[in-house]
Amino acid sequence: MTGAHFIAGETVTGGESFASSPATGEPRDHPLGTPALIDRAVRAAEDAFAAIAATTREARAALLEKIADEIEARGAEITAIGTAETGLPEARLNGERGRTCGQLRLFAEHIRDGAYLDRRHDTALPTARRCRARTCG
Repeated sequence: MTGAHFIAGETVTGGESFASSPATGEPRDHPLGTPALIDRAVRAAEDAFAAIAATTREARAALLEKIADEIEARGAEITAIGTAETGLPEARLNGERGRTCGQLRLFAEHIRDGAYLDRRHDTALPTARRCRARTCG
């Protein structure tokens, strides 16, 4: 992990930077998120949305699981950086990481089973009375 911006598959560095003020350890320099970089990232996210929306439910679910796998693969490094930056205990950050990965996998499961579509099929009630404004009480 470099602290650089990652936009549309490209590591973006250069320009202005700022030094972090970690709870422990030495400050690290990070590139500043300028309005131009934010605009670039937003445009890339819009493009990615269109590309992901065109995929199958299985592909979307697999992507979420891959993200969870990558977070877990870098878990120790993420926790070390998070602990230094925030001063939060390692156990707390490990729990947060586990919760995040669990939610990503849960979302993947919902995508696969179509639960997010909230499809309902209500059968007709032939004996139900039709109600019009001011006529039903």
